[in-house]
Amino acid sequence: MKQRFKAVVSYDGFDYAGWQIQPAERGATIQQTIQDAISVICQQPVSITGSGRTDAQVHAWGQVFHFDVDFSLNAFQWKRAINGHLPKDIHIRSIEAVDSRFHARFDAIGKRYEYRIQLGEANVFTRRYAFQSPWTLNVQAMREGAAYLIGEHDFSSFCANSRAEMPDQVRTITRLELAEENDQLRLIFEGSGFLRYMVRMMTGTLIEVGRGRLAPQDVQWMLQAQDKQICHFNAKPQGLTLVEVYYPAAAAEAPSDDSALNRKQKEK
Repeated sequence: MKQRFKAVVSYDGFDYAGWQIQPAERGATIQQTIQDAISVICQQPVSITGSGRTDAQVHAWGQVFHFDVDFSLNAFQWKRAINGHLPKDIHIRSIEAVDSRFHARFDAIGKRYEYRIQLGEANVFTRRYAFQSPWTLNVQAMREGAAYLIGEHDFSSFCANSRAEMPDQVRTITRLELAEENDQLRLIFEGSGFLRYMVRMMTGTLIEVGRGRLAPQDVQWMLQAQDKQICHFNAKPQGLTLVEVYYPAAAAEAPSDDSALNRKQKEK
């Protein structure tokens, strides 16, 4: 009988073509690398399902995935075994046995992302993990612009999803904070879910506000326009990290019968 496991993984995504499996010529992906490790242990193909995808060069501290195996290892043994087959830039932080109805993607109720901007002099030691800004940024103006993004909105202007593939582009941002830490600016995004490139496009727009090329009020105008052609500001990927994926307290133990299978499929 197969057992479902929930895993939390961190990775340095700089050298990968994103989370999702891609044709081999596009480069290694996080999902494929983890699947290969588990498959070697089980000596048969095993697939994993993530909470969502991350783009090429994007990092994660708390990406979540689940997998089903008929193999006599407990959670601790699985963690040790998988980490033993992974490269040093991917690390399983935790594994737990969960109810077979738990779904890493459809049971997620929110996510937290952080985007780091290196201010002032370029830092060679942070170039893989922060956007090296060549400009002086007006952080207060960026905060004023960010305030317009908090709440429930149609984020059509700030995503790459077409209406055909994702008809519902309404999402809720519950937190958007800009924190100055020494020579870095950290943008913290929390929300119910995020569309393709949504965090990077919001960040890129706020950088333009910080440069003075946009006014804070322009963010509101862009949001209300719901126009795919209006935002051309996509922040560099390496500054972005998926920090945490949120689930209901009892999701892994005893999800309701109508949770994963009957839930509207939403890109988180």
